[in-house]
Amino acid sequence: MARPRLLTDDEILAATQSCLFEYGPSVSTTMIAERAGISQAALFKRFGTKERLIISALRQPMQRNPIVDRLEMGPQAGPIRAQLIELGVAMIGVMRRVVPCLAMLHSAGLSLPDEDGHATRPSVRVRVLLADWLQQAIDAGRIQSVDPQILAVGYLGMLHSRPFREVIIGDTDLTCTDEQYVTQLVDSFIDGIAVSEAS
Repeated sequence: MARPRLLTDDEILAATQSCLFEYGPSVSTTMIAERAGISQAALFKRFGTKERLIISALRQPMQRNPIVDRLEMGPQAGPIRAQLIELGVAMIGVMRRVVPCLAMLHSAGLSLPDEDGHATRPSVRVRVLLADWLQQAIDAGRIQSVDPQILAVGYLGMLHSRPFREVIIGDTDLTCTDEQYVTQLVDSFIDGIAVSEAS
């Protein structure tokens, strides 16, 4: 008789996430185990507690963030405006996956533990990296000397607003594309940080 196929942790976490979004954080581990196709005992053997299972499932979309790699490379040779638009569109895409997970964690009364004892939560890390990216652009004379921390928080706030309003509030009346949205945001403040053509 063939041995039953062993489910990967990712498959179990995907089933957990599906149950959480469908039924909320009070969903039973029995229902999660049934959705995953394993026994409840096997579920606890893998993840220990329901709390650990929920955190592991909701952390997943936050761990695969292509923005981090892009920011770590620093500003590239092209126009800063185009790079900010590209980063912004990508960030909105990531936030559409992250916002529901953060809302569910909050609803469950849980928070993401720091993995290395530092403030490394994904949203904090992106803010730090964006501020560094902006500082590099300032140091290279490509944008005006402004406080990169304030600019990073302001830019991220404008980007986070769209997926937050869609997911949490249900405000989906804004029908423009993400690229149109981000382009208008960037154009609305780029004049304040752009260096003059003569410099």
